[in-house]
Amino acid sequence: MQRIERIYSSRLFQPIFLPVLAALVLLAYSNTFSASFQFDDQPSITENESIRSLANVPALLMGQRGVTMASFALNYAMGGLDVAGYHVVNVSIHILNAMAAYFLVLGIFRDEDEARAKKVAAFSALIFALHPVQTQAVTYIVQRMESLAALFYLLGLLAFRRAAFASTWLRRGLLYAATSAFYVLGFYSKETAFTFPFAALLYDFYFIGKGSFQKVFSRWPVYLALFALMLFFTAHDIVPMSGFGDLSRDSSIIASLKGGPPAASMAAANAHPAATAGFAVEGISPEEYLFTQFDVIVYYISLLFVPMNQNLDYDFPLAKTLFKVPEAHRGAVLNIPMLPPAASLAILLFILASGVYLFLRSRKASAGAKKTDCLAASFFIFWFFLILAPTSSFFPIADVIFEHRLYLSTLGFAVILVVAVDRLLGLVSERMRKRPA
Repeated sequence: MQRIERIYSSRLFQPIFLPVLAALVLLAYSNTFSASFQFDDQPSITENESIRSLANVPALLMGQRGVTMASFALNYAMGGLDVAGYHVVNVSIHILNAMAAYFLVLGIFRDEDEARAKKVAAFSALIFALHPVQTQAVTYIVQRMESLAALFYLLGLLAFRRAAFASTWLRRGLLYAATSAFYVLGFYSKETAFTFPFAALLYDFYFIGKGSFQKVFSRWPVYLALFALMLFFTAHDIVPMSGFGDLSRDSSIIASLKGGPPAASMAAANAHPAATAGFAVEGISPEEYLFTQFDVIVYYISLLFVPMNQNLDYDFPLAKTLFKVPEAHRGAVLNIPMLPPAASLAILLFILASGVYLFLRSRKASAGAKKTDCLAASFFIFWFFLILAPTSSFFPIADVIFEHRLYLSTLGFAVILVVAVDRLLGLVSERMRKRPA
């Protein structure tokens, strides 16, 4: 055991681990580089004439999810519609996300013990990178939207942390400016990055301000900037789209309304006249969508533990009332039996209550591994729900479930799992040492 711990203490661990992490991701996705364009890849890429000239990049950037659309234009400039190039970029973004996840987790645990921090961060990053549920966000090309937004989300938190500990006001100001810039880039990759200011506030309260509101509020200038941006995004983007869309055709329609590249966007608008997000979605009310999301989130959690029967296009039953089991269509393949939404809500409330309990327990614990573990587990429980909030609330979206929505939430699952297993193994090891020979 001590020999293993010395590996994490070595200065060479990080320079070796990060390339190994990248190699494992490449190996895991090595058979996907020829996977063809699917579903929403058509309106966003193969049928989208606006990405076929780099001269359109400024106009693309002005549209919804403009950062991602501009990246598709760069892909097209490099290799046309050769699918391999798009997959190379998607996998590269996933590798960068895994590395950013490693550094984010490392920063949380580093104050306690450097070697253990590297261990927890490494295994968390590996689970995040290699979990099968990530396949859709990485391999479904158009969902570069999800992974690219996640990359800027993580980079924003890393910049925020470095700013908080910066030694000079100039360095601090530049890093806070970078934090705000990453928020803008994340939101215009996909609007699910909308929640970033709350994530920064929660991270600050847990790991920088150490539970002191006074210390958190001392950073009011950056919060003023972040929440001002949030208000702008709400008025300029979220309200016109009536919520948080998840289909690429939503972004095409909104882009046309804002004066974005007209050819493909107007074609998409004409081909899909019905609303796909917001209160005008046909066939599902805000109340029914909310009830359904209780079951959806429980199903997401089941996928994290047992990633079987994964699907790009689920036939997920809608919940009409809170206390009635939703009726699945014949032939629908689901891993777990559907629960009445009230039962799913009870499960979710128990998990949230566990987050509160772990935080309160951390306040009573002395400094050390136990305190850090409780804080981290609590933080990532709330992280899980915060990341899902835009797509799993009462704002209806035509498709009630997509695996790619779990992409960044999976990091929370990974950290909690690693911490739980590590503590369990520690208890077993301690009992074995105490056992008489």
